Amino acid sequence: MTAEEFARLPDGPGGEQMELVRGVIAVTPPATAGHGHRARRIERALEDFVAAHHLGLTSGEGGYRLFRDPDTVRAPDSAWIAFDRLPGGSFPEDDYPDAAPNLAVEVVSPSDRDADISDKLTDYFLAGSDRVWIVRPRQRTVTVHRPGGDSHTYSAGGVLTSDDAGFAVEGFTLRVRSIFD
Repeated sequence: MTAEEFARLPDGPGGEQMELVRGVIAVTPPATAGHGHRARRIERALEDFVAAHHLGLTSGEGGYRLFRDPDTVRAPDSAWIAFDRLPGGSFPEDDYPDAAPNLAVEVVSPSDRDADISDKLTDYFLAGSDRVWIVRPRQRTVTVHRPGGDSHTYSAGGVLTSDDAGFAVEGFTLRVRSIFD
């Protein structure tokens, strides 16, 4: 299946989340309210900083076409993408952007398998993402992954910074505890 065909599919009857992985639809159960709450807290912090510094745009569960032929469309729980990665400086209305977000955030759900999370990390980095955060609510941790395999895990007492989010502008801070409280 292509990304264009995937974009025209109706929503699943049970609110399932779908991604297109190498031309095949991957379906997962709908996220819990707590999952959505944590993802929105992160996106709100990213959005405030990105907008204040005119860095790009943010999204929550929006799809990004990472590869073509076969197509892969991933939908991070939260993300930010620089204007220069978006033709015209905005998201396309009826299609997925042909670009990886600068930062992709995945909030781990009970149904997520480690192998699937690892596949997402690989896809984001091969497509050009600068950072990927894996948020683990049960452990109350955020692991910041960088290209080349470097990673750092922050516990509830940690603070995420501009460098962790891939921002070229200093001043971003997000207390890990605030994601979970």
